[in-house]
Amino acid sequence: MAWRSSFQRVTLLANQRAVFTGVINHQQVALSNLVSPAREPRPSASTKIETNIVSSRHSDCPLHETTMVNRFFDNATRYSKKVALECGITGRKYTYEMLVHLIRRYGSALTRAGFKKGEVMAIISPNVPEFAIALLGASGIGMPVALVNPTFTPAEIARQLSTAGATAIFGVAPMAELLKQVAQLCPSVRRIILLGPPQEGFVCFQEMLQDSGDLFNENIDIDVMNDTFILPHSSGTTGVPKNVMLTNFNVGANVTQNIYPGTSKNQLATDQYQETHICILPFFHSYGVSGILLIGFDLGAKLVTLPRFDAASYLKAIDDYKPTLLHIVPTLAHLFIKHPALKMESFQRIHTIFCSASPLGEKTATQLQDKFNMPDLLIQQGYGLTEVSPGATQTPLNNDTFGSCGRLISRTKAKVIDLENGVTTLGPNQQGELYLSGPQVMKGYYNDPKATNEMISEDGWLRTGDVAYYDEQGNFYIVDRLKELIKVKGFQVAPAELEDILGSHPAIAEAAVIGIPDEHAGELPRAYVVKKPGMESVTDAEIRSFVDSKVSSHKQIKGGIEFCDALPKNNIGKVLRRELRTQFHTK
Repeated sequence: MAWRSSFQRVTLLANQRAVFTGVINHQQVALSNLVSPAREPRPSASTKIETNIVSSRHSDCPLHETTMVNRFFDNATRYSKKVALECGITGRKYTYEMLVHLIRRYGSALTRAGFKKGEVMAIISPNVPEFAIALLGASGIGMPVALVNPTFTPAEIARQLSTAGATAIFGVAPMAELLKQVAQLCPSVRRIILLGPPQEGFVCFQEMLQDSGDLFNENIDIDVMNDTFILPHSSGTTGVPKNVMLTNFNVGANVTQNIYPGTSKNQLATDQYQETHICILPFFHSYGVSGILLIGFDLGAKLVTLPRFDAASYLKAIDDYKPTLLHIVPTLAHLFIKHPALKMESFQRIHTIFCSASPLGEKTATQLQDKFNMPDLLIQQGYGLTEVSPGATQTPLNNDTFGSCGRLISRTKAKVIDLENGVTTLGPNQQGELYLSGPQVMKGYYNDPKATNEMISEDGWLRTGDVAYYDEQGNFYIVDRLKELIKVKGFQVAPAELEDILGSHPAIAEAAVIGIPDEHAGELPRAYVVKKPGMESVTDAEIRSFVDSKVSSHKQIKGGIEFCDALPKNNIGKVLRRELRTQFHTK
């Protein structure tokens, strides 16, 4: 489709650099009532396991009842002259002081345009520095922000925005045609705001940044505990994707939990030092927006954005910027391991390689460590899900347990529940479903109380849908998946969504989709299809083409299609996906 090639040409933004001239006002900003975070004592080494409930070994981190926008403003005064965001393609950059001005101006411009607290703004954009301005500017006037995968088809995006009731969209100029199609499918959208040159029918983002800022109300009444900050997309443990309500408190708590002393090797910026991150993992993903962008802001880090992944530009950014920490998924680990000509001098500042979104196997972690051969390099893993903002565990700073996804971060509790009766809380080294509790647990699914109640118990425990166990030291291990969700390169794919599309094919009687292991993607969708009588001639290529035309790339059925006479079901007719997975592994 035409919009896909346009999206891939997002690097044309380099030619728009001049548009930013004159936008930034370098005047000083005065912020009052600033709070500097206290450095808490390091955790004890012991893990608490009482009545088979595991508690974090860390002492309780502080919890701040402030919005993420005011939290950013507070931090920005300490790092005002440091570069906060820089485009790794064009080189355009913003200091922390500049961002404060522009966030206020964007929020004021939205208010001037008639947008109000509670209305939803969607960001449909690759990683660009302005993503943060759009996010915090909208949030600053009380607008929840829906985070949308820009590689989705117009129908997929419209479905997400219609569910959230979005009234505004922020995107980039090369995606103009896509966004126009989305707005036609989603009548609630009133304005499309484009980063790039002015275009008829769109609002120019740069022109909005010329607003006086006088309508930005820093004291707007926002309920930190209950008002939604962001609406990322997740399938939970079952069903089609849903909008996850993460409050300012949820996300703020998780940022603090993840950088609490003794949890990571990250350091606050000083006159002599600044963490530098290459932001290749997408900001529309909870790992990218919370685990990289917002944590980076708390640290006063320099965040270098790349709008799309290709190995050459990614490795060039590492060469150019000499990052201190790399955020990766297993696919990038394999890139480092197998690349024949890494410039190892470009990695000399790196203290941590942090992997999440998909499990990093023990063998891969060991190969990665051997490749870099740096005694002080920490290969760290984490586990979480969108519904916990997204982090729950991290491996310790002396990580010697490759294969584990880590120990609980501060203020987090976990238990493992028996798979047979769904009630008994199991002890160490016993496999069951992992449940989590903590301040980072989501408020719920937007406009979906039924799904929320299925996910969160009355006493606040969240079902993860993952089969896990923990050892006597409190290290957790993920061994299987109960939930139907398929993870492709860290992105979520709901089998129900693909099954619905397959079921609409005239030759298919019924279908089931599972995830199968893949070395590079983590998992790939695989379909099991029962043909209708008289439709025996239909081929897997025809069916695959039918599905591929309706979904984005990571949802395509790249794990293959198998035709069968019947699907395995239980006595109430529910398809037994676990049995299909077992059949696949035994072949």
